[in-house]
Amino acid sequence: MNQAVHQLLQLILQGVTWALRIVDALWAWSLTQIHGAFNVPWENLPGWKVALAFVAIAVLAIMLIFMIVRGLEAFSRIAAAFWTIAVVCFGILSFVVMAGLLSRGFQWVVASVPDDFWARLL
Repeated sequence: MNQAVHQLLQLILQGVTWALRIVDALWAWSLTQIHGAFNVPWENLPGWKVALAFVAIAVLAIMLIFMIVRGLEAFSRIAAAFWTIAVVCFGILSFVVMAGLLSRGFQWVVASVPDDFWARLL
């Protein structure tokens, strides 16, 4: 059982690592493209290209505002989910610790208490 849980956690960790590497690569590529767009000589561009750039910036700003609002709503749900996960993990850990304590107590009784304990007590 312990090995199965360990293998599951390893698999989850590998998946998260892969996803974060993809996010890192996409982030780096996007920042390179954004940096390149700001290095364009704006003063030499025709008016319609500058207007198109401002429209694109306005659209991106509106999208950013909507994403921030949705992100805040999602963050509250994510925080509640993490709290639930923490409480459940603590409950499972408490159960396993109690089972370990009961097992240790049983082992102590078997090893330490004489077999004729009840006969001597009565």
